[in-house]
Amino acid sequence: MIIDRSVYPDVEPPTALTSPEARADYLHRICAAFDFGVFPEETDWATFAGWREIFDRFPLPDSPGYHAFRHWYGWERVPVQKRLGTPPWKVADLHEGRGDGCEEMV
Repeated sequence: MIIDRSVYPDVEPPTALTSPEARADYLHRICAAFDFGVFPEETDWATFAGWREIFDRFPLPDSPGYHAFRHWYGWERVPVQKRLGTPPWKVADLHEGRGDGCEEMV
């Protein structure tokens, strides 16, 4: 497995992901990057295909990237957790002049 070291700006990247917790941390970091527009590497897609247990044990219900992985692999859906605050698409719409800003903000 190839570990994307760029998702560890805060700590030294691990050399291996042997424990379920280390795998869950890596999954979270890749999904967080994916949520902010950094598409996962092909090796991550291949690796995560065998990590169903990690996905089920450590769900990320507020991560669109997490849900995209589950959908890609054909795994059952998990309930989406609604994020607090203004959705990113709403901020972009308002910033780019779409909408009057009077719509209900979440």
